[in-house]
Amino acid sequence: MGDDIERKSAKKDKNKLYKRLGIAVGIIIVIICISINSFTKKSLYNGKIADNIFIQGVEVSNMSKKEAIEAINKKYKPQNLNLSYDNNNYEIDFEDIDLKYNSEELVEKAYNTTRTGSYFNDITSYISMSMKSEGEKYTIKVTYDEEKLDECLNKFANEINQDFKNASVYIGSGISVNPSKTGLKFETKENKELVKEALNNKKYETIDLKVSVTKPKISTEDVSSINTCLASFSTTFNSALIERSYNIGLSAQRCNNVILKPGETFSYNEHTGMRVLSNGYKKASVIIGDQYEDAPGGGVCQTSTTLFNAALLSGLKIDQVRNHSKTSPYVPRGRDAMVNDGDSDLRFTNNFDHAVYVQCYRSGSSVSAAIYGASQDKVGVNIKVDNFTYNGRPAAKTYRTITENGKSKTSYIYTSVYRK
Repeated sequence: MGDDIERKSAKKDKNKLYKRLGIAVGIIIVIICISINSFTKKSLYNGKIADNIFIQGVEVSNMSKKEAIEAINKKYKPQNLNLSYDNNNYEIDFEDIDLKYNSEELVEKAYNTTRTGSYFNDITSYISMSMKSEGEKYTIKVTYDEEKLDECLNKFANEINQDFKNASVYIGSGISVNPSKTGLKFETKENKELVKEALNNKKYETIDLKVSVTKPKISTEDVSSINTCLASFSTTFNSALIERSYNIGLSAQRCNNVILKPGETFSYNEHTGMRVLSNGYKKASVIIGDQYEDAPGGGVCQTSTTLFNAALLSGLKIDQVRNHSKTSPYVPRGRDAMVNDGDSDLRFTNNFDHAVYVQCYRSGSSVSAAIYGASQDKVGVNIKVDNFTYNGRPAAKTYRTITENGKSKTSYIYTSVYRK
């Protein structure tokens, strides 16, 4: 009977233990549930972004979506882009190219990282991100309308681009200079790459535009010293000879408005071109051997002769000159200059310290040439022609005396031998 009492007592004690354990487990479960509920409300589903999340380097942890967008916009927000060239500023308005950042999309994505619809997945994501040493990182994507960007760049190109222009000289009642212009070319491809790089990297420092510069061959400074006529010369012809007169006018036109900088050489053949019909010349009388025959370009030698005498009288260096086979009716012996394609040329060099301007033109029944230059280059010139006979043929030697600063120097120019 005593054993029965002991067994009943032990069973009663065990039931009490189980009851206590049950209560303890229940309490623990309640505590866990309360903790989970508290965690869920305070950390997981609290209307804020989870911990350890960065958007373009900006930490948005524990921020509402509105707070996150404001934080990002303080550092990353579409802006106007400034460009500059030669102290002139240009601007690309971000609205004009539809420049956008996907900041709001990324904030929404970051916010929903722990809001997948599965509590287990949300808890897992939360813990996983919290344990990442560098956090969860998102990069802002930049978008814009490339065609609209091209329109902006083309507008800037039109404002900047300009063709280079050589300085020129105009002879009227006086001597005037038309100024030169530097050529500018907006490098569209290079500049577009610079702009795209800035936009994609969200960098808004002023961009120095790439512009190619072409200097004029003849600058305003080159011709600014031209202020006087150094020498001029004219010859006359029978204007009733239509084709010959035309050729004289055409060749004069092609030699007109030429500027020679110091050391540069003038070539008559280079300026007038081949004497052929396809180059605009007409058939007219020319000297071929002892005879006069019609050929393209007849009359151009009168222009070259006129120009030769202007250059001779100005003091320019005569490099190449040759007489006709027959004496010319428009100038004395020793003063003519025959030219021929690929054979004889009239060439002279600017040996002065300043540029010279070559003027050549036809007016009615005369053709004229003049050399303009700096007054300090003007010299006194005297031409002497010694006529003689060579093997029974008329001949002449031409000399030029230049007087400068009270000193005179005579130089030999060329020898002319003509047919009888």
